[in-house]
Amino acid sequence: QVSNLDIESGLLSENSCDSERGAMAGNATRESVSKNALVIAREAAGRFAQHKEICKKFVRSFEIGRENQPDFKFGRRKYKALLQRAANHHLETIFVDLNDVEAFLSQEIQDPDPLLLESLQVPKVQLQQSIELMMVDIEENALRYMKYFYEACDAELPERDANFNPQSSALARDAVHQWRERQLAQQSGGQPPAAAIPVRLKNNFDVRFQPRDSAKVLKMRDLSAGKVGALVKLDCLVARVSQVKPKVEVVTYHCEVCGAEIFQSVESERYTPPKECPSQRCRDNKQAGKLRHNIRTCKFVKYQEMRVQELSSHVPVGGVPRSINVVLSGDLTRTVLPGDAITVTGVYTPYQLPWFLARANGTMQEMFIDAHSIRKHKNGYSDQDQDEQKTMRKVGDAWQKGNLYENCAKSIAPEIFGHLDVKKALLLVLIGAFKKTMQDGMKIRGDIHCLMMGDPGVAKSQLLKQVVNIAPRSVYTTGKGSSGVGLTASVVRDPMTSEVSLEGGALVLADMGICCIDEFDKMEEGDRTAIHEVMEQQSVSIAKAGITTTLNTRTTVLAAANPLYGRYNPYKSPVENIDLPAALLSRFDLLFLLLDTVDNDKDRQLAIHVCKVHSNYDKQEKRVVDDKLGDDTQAGSDDSDVLNLGFRPFDASFMRTYIRKAKSYEPMIDDQLQKSIVDAYVSMRDDEKRGDIDSRKSYTTPRTLLAILRLSQAHARARFSEKVEQQDFDEAMRLLKASKESVELSAPAKRGANPLDLVYDIISDLSRRDSVQAADGWVDMAHIVSMAGHKALSREMVVEAIENWESLSVLCQNLERTMVKFIVPPA
Repeated sequence: QVSNLDIESGLLSENSCDSERGAMAGNATRESVSKNALVIAREAAGRFAQHKEICKKFVRSFEIGRENQPDFKFGRRKYKALLQRAANHHLETIFVDLNDVEAFLSQEIQDPDPLLLESLQVPKVQLQQSIELMMVDIEENALRYMKYFYEACDAELPERDANFNPQSSALARDAVHQWRERQLAQQSGGQPPAAAIPVRLKNNFDVRFQPRDSAKVLKMRDLSAGKVGALVKLDCLVARVSQVKPKVEVVTYHCEVCGAEIFQSVESERYTPPKECPSQRCRDNKQAGKLRHNIRTCKFVKYQEMRVQELSSHVPVGGVPRSINVVLSGDLTRTVLPGDAITVTGVYTPYQLPWFLARANGTMQEMFIDAHSIRKHKNGYSDQDQDEQKTMRKVGDAWQKGNLYENCAKSIAPEIFGHLDVKKALLLVLIGAFKKTMQDGMKIRGDIHCLMMGDPGVAKSQLLKQVVNIAPRSVYTTGKGSSGVGLTASVVRDPMTSEVSLEGGALVLADMGICCIDEFDKMEEGDRTAIHEVMEQQSVSIAKAGITTTLNTRTTVLAAANPLYGRYNPYKSPVENIDLPAALLSRFDLLFLLLDTVDNDKDRQLAIHVCKVHSNYDKQEKRVVDDKLGDDTQAGSDDSDVLNLGFRPFDASFMRTYIRKAKSYEPMIDDQLQKSIVDAYVSMRDDEKRGDIDSRKSYTTPRTLLAILRLSQAHARARFSEKVEQQDFDEAMRLLKASKESVELSAPAKRGANPLDLVYDIISDLSRRDSVQAADGWVDMAHIVSMAGHKALSREMVVEAIENWESLSVLCQNLERTMVKFIVPPA
């Protein structure tokens, strides 16, 4: 027993010695790391004076390349020209491009400035090493270097010239500045003033960094303690945006005892006002003074906060998206909206809290990003990106080749086989017609709403996803995952200010864009009624919690749904299969019924197409990467056509540029076309009246007439035309007919209507009209072709049918074959 106790005590003493040695080793490691960090910090601080002079030289002398247009006053000196614009109040923010800084430093390393060596009194090798490390120092200590560049810009700021902007608020600021200088001169009595005017109070511009192209884009989970104070570049999604508020930068006080003006620069989120006047007169008199806050002479900037979260592709399996606050100021405010995918560049920094809040938080720090640059992943139709001219040139070349409307339609989800008419309709939905506002204030919408209803497996959801990718402003939601409040607007209480405010739903977020709703049939009936006002009046009226307002929802609704029984039942009427209220159906301009019909040839082509997509996927991806790396293969060429489309599919950027150009046209209805539109609408109403109630596939209302006009205008826009012509109207009618074509093919009783009988009925109806009887029974051939197009008959089918009736001595044509009449008029 004694021996066992001795062994145990020996083991315990060895373990305690090991733990002590481990603790000592840990302490030594911590001390070495802290010493190393201290040495690095001292070396960086030793380079500050050199870098400050290099910043001044960069602002003063950096020149742009030969490919850029020089300034008429400063030539190729880029930042001097920008400072002149800032002095003339045409520019609020001077962006220091770190690509320019990198190019400037690479030149300075090779040949350091002798004047710089003389003024700094350092060896040439030491200056070269300092220049080599400057780029890293700027990105790791962005706040300090932003101050250096601001001071350099202030020192190099030129005087105003003849190009001064008189519309700005500079004149009022000048009056305050002159008054302030007179006050300081009187107080100092010819001696230098005790309190100098802060630089930010004199200037109206700010300095921010543009990131390098080679800078790594981080995920939100990659932010660590080593990035604090550094310039970071993040891919994220805007979740919430606050209102724009004024934030004070320089506070001014007026002493009522001595008349001095006191300045207080505010660097953090909060500040403590001074209690005593620091002027020399009050100090001599041993008085505290009486400071009064002077709002009119303070310096304010625009301030906005937004909440951003991780992209869904960055969230690991089973994880929850992380989020962080981003602070926007100056002209960066109001540049993004909730739902935008952006790349934000800014300084990762902690909030500076007052002592009582910091004590409560302990060692934990609340972080935010002070934004310097924002780039949207998808530019809107009204935004201009850098590659705009290049892409617009590609659109012009593709338009010159012809067949652009067909090719753009095929470029929507090219991996999906068939559905060409659906893709054409989706292209017209993306383009839309233009909104009309009458003199009395009545508005007629130009958005084209579309509902795709069909069997499972006909790629409805994939088509919706493709539209979301193309549209610059889009929201995707599902029926079961959406409520009426989530679609329109909800009343929320701000946890910080306890104020009640409205938060927009999916339809409000998709304002001036597209809202895609999948599984539309699975929505609750009460939630679905919230869409009625949005689809026609294009607004949401709210009367909740004391808030009564109307929100704009100028949104195109694109919905996908399954029939009532899961699959379309051909032995039930279309109305029973659709099972949606007439008030909602009439608001959709296009209702596509997509049925999975059995067709041997079509099924074989589909299987071949799907196999080709899977076998050529790697090859296609490689070619896309090669194009991005500089292969100037023109969009639309045939050498990368792996899906046998006859051309190379256009990418989303090309499609957005094409749609942007198409939206710039406002085509009007041609006077000669009005008669055809009226006849088509009357014929549709008459066919529906004479047809069986159970066979109705839609409700033809006056909204249908507006839908025809909108589709015709959208097709004219797609052709870059200023006038709606006959071909636009024919395409609109063909799409309306084709949207129900699959139902006709699946109907067991109405399979294979004879074109001869259809053409006979059309000519018989037209010949009974008074205008035709006045012309001795001759019917215009163009009118027959137009009416036959409403029944999905091509011109060739009409000509063939008339020739057959002519061979049977029922009809006859004139010599030009432009008029047709019955040999014996029908009863």
